[in-house]
Amino acid sequence: MIDERKIIIMTQLAIYDKKYGEADNKANSFFRHDYVYWKNFWNRLFALIGCFIVIGFYAFNRIIVNAEDVFEIDYRAEGTRLLIFIVAVLFICSLISSLKSTREYSIIQKRIDKQLKLIEKLEGKGDKPPHHGADTNRKRRQR
Repeated sequence: MIDERKIIIMTQLAIYDKKYGEADNKANSFFRHDYVYWKNFWNRLFALIGCFIVIGFYAFNRIIVNAEDVFEIDYRAEGTRLLIFIVAVLFICSLISSLKSTREYSIIQKRIDKQLKLIEKLEGKGDKPPHHGADTNRKRRQR
């Protein structure tokens, strides 16, 4: 006899596997700290590359478009301003990336927990007999 409940659960598991399965399993292979670290590493790298591109356009604008003399530029002041710019961009990108990655990892863990509960239901381990009265096998909860 076909059990409709099991078919529904298997369909839900198949949908999960098709939508999120591979990406969630890859993320789940990391601890949260490592997952956030690697996401931050790549975001910082691309932010740094973006900073260098912006600095290149800035230098191009000052030297070519504005026709400033290269020998009259105060490089110490410009370097300090650009260093502050790079540090600020990296700090903001790291902060946003950390918050986003931590939230993303917690969502992935919730989806995986839900999938594991569905698997337990499918195997019949999730079914509990109805509770009637006191359970004498359990210890009393401490308040």
